Amino acid sequence: MRIVFATVFDYPHAGGLSTHVATLAHALETLGHDVVVVTPRRHAALRLDLVGRAPSRLLQLLGQDRGIVWSHRVRLGLVREALAQEPRESRIVAEDVLSAIAARTSGRPCLLTVHGYFTREALSRRALRPDSYGERVFARWEDAGYRAADSIVAVDSRIAQHILATSGRDDVRVQPNFIDMAWADALPDRPTARRELGLGDWPLILCPRRLTPKNGVHVAVAALKEWPEAHLLIVGDGVDRARLETQVHQEGLKDRVVFTGAQPHQAMAAYYAAADCIAVPSVPVAGVEEATSISVIEGMASGRPVVASAIGGLKELIENGRNGLLVPPNDPGALAGALQQSLGRAQELGRAAQDDVRQNYSARAAAEAFIADLSHLPD
Repeated sequence: MRIVFATVFDYPHAGGLSTHVATLAHALETLGHDVVVVTPRRHAALRLDLVGRAPSRLLQLLGQDRGIVWSHRVRLGLVREALAQEPRESRIVAEDVLSAIAARTSGRPCLLTVHGYFTREALSRRALRPDSYGERVFARWEDAGYRAADSIVAVDSRIAQHILATSGRDDVRVQPNFIDMAWADALPDRPTARRELGLGDWPLILCPRRLTPKNGVHVAVAALKEWPEAHLLIVGDGVDRARLETQVHQEGLKDRVVFTGAQPHQAMAAYYAAADCIAVPSVPVAGVEEATSISVIEGMASGRPVVASAIGGLKELIENGRNGLLVPPNDPGALAGALQQSLGRAQELGRAAQDDVRQNYSARAAAEAFIADLSHLPD
């Protein structure tokens, strides 16, 4: 089977969607399928920059988020062009609602994978302003994308309920995110990882997060004040970096916090291996709650205890006290206490978490389920 992943976003990039595509594509290839990834930049990079990026900057100055609407409309058109060139027998996996619209308007049936809340997430990362023309257009696109897809997979049950409320679609299959366990099996040992990364022998909290408001990294920074011996390793980048660096400076934590910036996925193994515990302190923003985070699944697979906020898809991954710990969102004291507690139960929590990932979040099993979905798409 020829399987075409389509996304209006650049690929690869730092983030869960890109990791999802790369992991699933590899698993599908090992099952003998032909896999390609279509993006605007891969299809027509020069036109994307000339027709999309440059005018969008000028239009953004006019207000009402007209620039981001323009750039997304250009990306939609480029994906539509690329899909129209695909053989009719190809199976399309749209990784965002605009790509589902592109598949439909190019006459190609598709399976849509929904990783989050298209409009709400743009608001939460401040790409859109509330009550703007841009928000209204994104909301229309989101509804149209759900309706355009022949089949839909959501990465957690809360997103499935959002799709139902938005479009009336009640035929959504929930498929949590997943990882390739070979990645976890190849983790270096802790002393080797710390030596390679130049880290000392202190209690180390890993926070593998994009620096956006909903990921709650500011809560992890605040929690550090409650645990004076610990250090915090923040792996990721994003719009909140300057604000977080200011917070670290104002709270006198500069010697105990390391910002690494965004790292390629293959480099992440060393960071997980070096950690004593992992913090995923997500917070609700603009109606968005964290889905079944790949960072949590990778942390569980690494055998390190994971402490996460009790929201969204995180509650579907972690059973509090058995394979990790859950804390209320936006509560630095609770987060610090749970992280310290997790060290005393690290072996027990880590073993249960690893077993769960092997049984429930395998990339191969997910690939087989996707093949079944794609086999039922109309010709």
